[in-house]
Amino acid sequence: MQTDVPVVDLAEWQSASADRRGAVAAELDAALRATGMFLLDGHGVERAVIDRFRAAARRFFALPKEIKAQYAIEAAYDSGWLEMHPGGGVGVPQAEGTTDAPPDLHESFYIGPGRDADSSGLDRYYYPANRWPSEMPELRAAADDYTAHMLRVAHGINEILAATLGLPVDFFTSRATEATWTQNASWYPSLNAVGQVAAGQLRNGPHTDLGTFTVLSRQLGVGGLQAWNEADGWFAPPFSPDSLIVNLGDLMERWTDGRWRALTHRVLGPSPTAPDEELLSLVFFYESDPETLIEPLAAPVGGGRGLAPVVSRRDVLGKLGVSLEAV
Repeated sequence: MQTDVPVVDLAEWQSASADRRGAVAAELDAALRATGMFLLDGHGVERAVIDRFRAAARRFFALPKEIKAQYAIEAAYDSGWLEMHPGGGVGVPQAEGTTDAPPDLHESFYIGPGRDADSSGLDRYYYPANRWPSEMPELRAAADDYTAHMLRVAHGINEILAATLGLPVDFFTSRATEATWTQNASWYPSLNAVGQVAAGQLRNGPHTDLGTFTVLSRQLGVGGLQAWNEADGWFAPPFSPDSLIVNLGDLMERWTDGRWRALTHRVLGPSPTAPDEELLSLVFFYESDPETLIEPLAAPVGGGRGLAPVVSRRDVLGKLGVSLEAV
């Protein structure tokens, strides 16, 4: 059953023998071919760091709407606050004859590796300036601390993925020296807070992520995360409060020419069986250097689907409706 999502220990991997790494890689490869997800232990992110960021983000979402609106995103590539997300989900087509899905029931606050407030040209799209709320300086401090760990963890994940494919250990890391990324804090309000849920309305509709992989710190809930694969359909992945979830995105599926799959996932709507349940996820979307040419790997490393090459950040932005042809 591919619902048996493997657990990879980053600290163990870094000191493991070749035989042990081979065994871990075989299990990981099978899971990434079928589902696109694994759990990560031994990541070295202290619980206090996670809790501090989650608590600061929750205080931001509790601010009055008129204050949060001062930090609203202004474009699809932007950083800042987003009140409601469009339904449907990128990468998941609507069924024939259906209308637009209702809005997803969550708010998000986006940050990235913004270089400075005067970013122009391509940097405006690759490294947009962050909007830090002046009312909450502790949010920036907590987010910076957490994302420093995410960048370290991402480096380790890239090395594991390269080794699993039998590639040089720096295959992905050498193409991620100035990687684009987005750190997202997403708040899923309770049923009592939203008052009513439309038929089929979810906290986050079915979708795949756009980058190479995503690192998720989540909370367990009745209206929580579900993953999908062809063998099992929708299922609730295992939860451990000390584990991070890693799921592959569209760029990694393309890079491996379909050997591995981008994880299709969703977050269920708030449940009447838990009307006070609210959840807050910390979601780190990782890509590569923005101008990296993602050339699908040839068989037998690649999956042989014959996918076309794309430029990393341009592909992500194109799926968000942003064209850089004139930039």
